[in-house]
Amino acid sequence: MKAVILAVHLTIFFRSAYLSDQELDDPQGEEERLPHYLKDDGIRRVAKLDKLHFNKTLKASRMLVVLFYISNSGDKKLDNTWKTDEKMLEIVARVLQPQGVNIGSVNIAESLELSQNLGVKYSGAIMIFHRGKRIEYFGHRSADILLGFLHKMFEPPVSLIESKKQKAAFDDVEGSKVIGYFEKDSEELKAFEDEAKQQQPLLPFFAVWDKKLAKALRLKKPNSIQLLKPYEKPKYFNEGQIGRYSLYLVKGFLIMAFVRLETNAGVEFFSLVKSLAKRYGNKKNLHFIWVDPDPFPTMRDYWQRSYNIDVNSPAIGVIEPKLSTSSWFEKKGKETKLRHLQQWVEDILAGKVELKAPQNSTESSQGEHKMEQIMKEEL
Repeated sequence: MKAVILAVHLTIFFRSAYLSDQELDDPQGEEERLPHYLKDDGIRRVAKLDKLHFNKTLKASRMLVVLFYISNSGDKKLDNTWKTDEKMLEIVARVLQPQGVNIGSVNIAESLELSQNLGVKYSGAIMIFHRGKRIEYFGHRSADILLGFLHKMFEPPVSLIESKKQKAAFDDVEGSKVIGYFEKDSEELKAFEDEAKQQQPLLPFFAVWDKKLAKALRLKKPNSIQLLKPYEKPKYFNEGQIGRYSLYLVKGFLIMAFVRLETNAGVEFFSLVKSLAKRYGNKKNLHFIWVDPDPFPTMRDYWQRSYNIDVNSPAIGVIEPKLSTSSWFEKKGKETKLRHLQQWVEDILAGKVELKAPQNSTESSQGEHKMEQIMKEEL
């Protein structure tokens, strides 16, 4: 797999089990921004669920969103966190309940078996159950962002391209995307749609059946599939490969850059990172990832403690995913040059850079799991 930079905006690498109240969006502030017909009417719509009620509610729901929490834990900060999450979900319930979306909460201590069967790892986990699949939500704890995420799950899993205008809209889609060329109503198209459902809403799928439009998209033969990722040449598959191809399999090293594009220093450093990724694009054991820390305030403390870096300033490091070890580039002189980064990468490839385990060993196991999760969902 060639080097690639991915804008990480939908998911995050790791999620700490304990979230600070100050790092969460204020539900009261969101409440005040709501139109009058969505303001709190005193009705509690987040249902308390146990094993029996969970199964019944799931069957009756078009979609089910569930918060898993631990109450009376003796940790006031943790207790306030899940209560804040529940207030956020009340806003979401007011908007989506008329559309058949039910919102619930499960006390892990009282429904331990249910929580374990559903793969719950920590208090504060939010699970989404839709179309027979389960998705864990790792996004920002904001009603606005969660609503946008859930609305995307109602959209058709595959967007059709039937005109030049729709092709232009496809070209404007940033980030990773999949496009397939099929005959209309074919079995291959149905299989493509089934796979799209498994990736929705994190990876957009598109389909075309017009020969001229397919040619414009560089798809020459029917039943061909193309995976497009930023800064990388397209990958082509046949109809039998899309379900088997591991989109999140990582072999080698991850070069992770924390860059905020709102600053001049960030823009300049990001330009260096892009040049670095293009230069080493033929190295199969290097994969470049860009993280903008601004959308993930709940993760700042974790990243800074684990890697001993300041994510507000440009930073780049190398991570070995399987071992969860890393090393971070140290600036040389007043200004970082491309040649400095190139030498650093050469040292990595030559085995001269020592990778160390995260400072917080307790969270390192969570980090390894979230590493796999983001590569699955973002790639």
